[in-house]
Amino acid sequence: MTQQCKLCLGYFDSLEDSHFLPAGIYRRLQASGLSNPNPWEISANGRVQTSRQITAHILCANCEQLFSRNGENWVLRNCIQKNRTFPLKKTLDKEIPEITEKESKLYRVAQISSIDVSSLAYFGMSIFWRAGVHNWFNDWSPPISLGPYEEGIRQYLVGIASFPKDCSLIVVVRESGAINSATFPPSGGNVRTHHLYKFPMPGLAFLLGVGKKLPETSRKYCLIHGSQNPIIVTSAIEGDILAEVRQLDSLSRHRARTI
Repeated sequence: MTQQCKLCLGYFDSLEDSHFLPAGIYRRLQASGLSNPNPWEISANGRVQTSRQITAHILCANCEQLFSRNGENWVLRNCIQKNRTFPLKKTLDKEIPEITEKESKLYRVAQISSIDVSSLAYFGMSIFWRAGVHNWFNDWSPPISLGPYEEGIRQYLVGIASFPKDCSLIVVVRESGAINSATFPPSGGNVRTHHLYKFPMPGLAFLLGVGKKLPETSRKYCLIHGSQNPIIVTSAIEGDILAEVRQLDSLSRHRARTI
């Protein structure tokens, strides 16, 4: 029986066992030198250190390569590495920010040839799309819903449409800190005028707004729609990420006690 690829919508005898979060992210979460180097996984069964990676058969071989070639390869080479170097941050540190306010800086990266804006955008959108088109966690993790905007994102990822006009992708470079490698799947929901989702990974965070009533500030700081491709460098987001991790941990402990 043939299976349908969720990206190109073609039918195939078999699909690839695709990662939800790229395998390279898991490797960067490992702590070398420890007897158990694996990251902590928070789930309905509690907290455990594990090498388990979340996968599912949702993509054909060609679309799997699209994700690697158009986004993952560049982003994984430029996010925080296992040796704690951070190529993207190093590049930005050589530039003069347009705005500096307290713990945040704003850079316009359109003229920085070593920063691949298209790869950053493609990667971020691919992660949110994956979260919205498949139930990776059964009924435990709250799914994100891209609603009527899912199809436009799919067309952008498969290469038959431009970046969706009713989407805003903000890219944040996370400043050095104790938890700037903390990672969890996309989460979020309705925030009055639109839907807002976030995805943190080692050194980076992606914020996706979707809706016809996106605030002007959301469009202003969008990597694609914003003037000259803005990127924000800040440690301000770490408090929200830590709060989310604590909330997930609390939920997992409660669910583990009631199962």
